[in-house]
Amino acid sequence: MDMLEFMQKHYKTLISVPLLTMNCTLALIETLQRYYSFDNREEVGVVSELFLAPVRSTKLMPLECWDILVTGLKHNKRIAVYKTDPVIARIPSNMEPGCRLSSITSRFVGANEDELCLSLDGHPDLFISYPEVESKQRIFGIKYEEIENDNREYQRIGDEADKWMSNILGIPVTVLHVPVTKLSGDPNYPVYGTDKGPVPVPPVHIISISTLEEMNEKSGKCVEMERFRPNIVVKNSKSGAEGFWKVIRIGDQLELEQTFMNPRCGVVNVLGGKLNTRVYDAVYRHGPFRDTRNRPCFGSYWKVLRPGKVYVGDKIVLLKSLENNISAPSELSEHYVIG
Repeated sequence: MDMLEFMQKHYKTLISVPLLTMNCTLALIETLQRYYSFDNREEVGVVSELFLAPVRSTKLMPLECWDILVTGLKHNKRIAVYKTDPVIARIPSNMEPGCRLSSITSRFVGANEDELCLSLDGHPDLFISYPEVESKQRIFGIKYEEIENDNREYQRIGDEADKWMSNILGIPVTVLHVPVTKLSGDPNYPVYGTDKGPVPVPPVHIISISTLEEMNEKSGKCVEMERFRPNIVVKNSKSGAEGFWKVIRIGDQLELEQTFMNPRCGVVNVLGGKLNTRVYDAVYRHGPFRDTRNRPCFGSYWKVLRPGKVYVGDKIVLLKSLENNISAPSELSEHYVIG
């Protein structure tokens, strides 16, 4: 067998071996970079609870484990409800009728978790098929408050979903889905926004149990964790310590980087379709942090450096701090700015 015959017969092997070698080398380099680039490897907490909100402002769905992609938790806040009269616009979730959304529960059905079931007492269940919705034509931008085009792409869930949600809220609404990426391939951020238009918000929201317990002790109130709508709840950490974490690893692979603390608003007053205006007052007076605009902050937003699956019970390891020494909350100024 001459050289040409040998190469023709074994060309797949000759091509795959260098590629495999290169991939292994890159993986080794990445591992070494991660090992030497972080100044800490201290266990700082454990994942206590894990939550998802497939439909924005509805009741949180508890999970035992879930995939966190570069774009965040799979399906998280990718569906939202919009009023249609006189124009399509977001419904404020901290006042009627938007606060009724917090009574709606959700669960996934099917082996592949590709169908969502929404439930509310007194109403038939609503089933939403993700593959069916994701195959629909896209809507390019909608009005967001004073912005004519919010630069996102949407897909209508359908007439049945619009009717179901309109009956619950008592006003004409449309239910829209935000695909993970635009047709151009660019990221298509989930449903967030400000009074100046939509902004990309890091996709993972983390809160510590000990920080909430200290705030409740100081305020003399019993504010529920669900009001702050976290994705990941941390236990066995020092109160307020999470505000000084910069990069963390959860479990074997997932790595997150803190971007900013979460400025709170009146949405924390809503739970189970009921309003309690004293909750925001407790956060304002006794919350652990303030931002540069003096807004009370509670919880923090994180971007995904390395995707992975997260489980309840996973250890949280601090890889990089914002400060060399974590200060106790009692030592911080009331107007301390972080993130």
